[in-house]
Amino acid sequence: MSAALVVGVAAPAHAASDQTWDLIADCESSGRWDLDTGNGYYGGLQILPSTWNEAGGQAYATRPDLATRDEQIVVAEQIQLMQGWDAWPQCARQIGLIGAAYTVKPGDTLTSIARDLGVIGGWEALYAANRDAIGPDPDLLLPGTVLNVPKAARRSGPRLMFTPHAPGRSVFDRSWWG
Repeated sequence: MSAALVVGVAAPAHAASDQTWDLIADCESSGRWDLDTGNGYYGGLQILPSTWNEAGGQAYATRPDLATRDEQIVVAEQIQLMQGWDAWPQCARQIGLIGAAYTVKPGDTLTSIARDLGVIGGWEALYAANRDAIGPDPDLLLPGTVLNVPKAARRSGPRLMFTPHAPGRSVFDRSWWG
């Protein structure tokens, strides 16, 4: 029996979905993972060589555009851990990875939060934008967790009805929902 040694950068436990990375690549490079326009940024996610190296990209290729899509995503996960979604500020904002915040309260579920805030794509979109904060189990939502509510994923117009605050009642009373 033989064993192989694989050298590379491990993806973080709460990695963003492939769909999220494809959306960023669509925004950054029109989905061209081999892009080299001469602007100093490379690959589908338009990564600077210095950032690529800092995040361990040299294990795959000398530049992002020379690496496969999957290798670029593995390195991008490391970059996202180091810099957050601000590593891709315009595109992260455009696709809703940077938006408003919501603090989870006892009894909240991703479904109820997505419904109450009018998140397009429902709980799945809310989970995709908050996988790092929530963890691998979307059903394990802890009170006090601060969630990013993607701006692009919110329906326009108010979804919660304001009611006068009374002791024991929330200022956003869900009982008014039809």
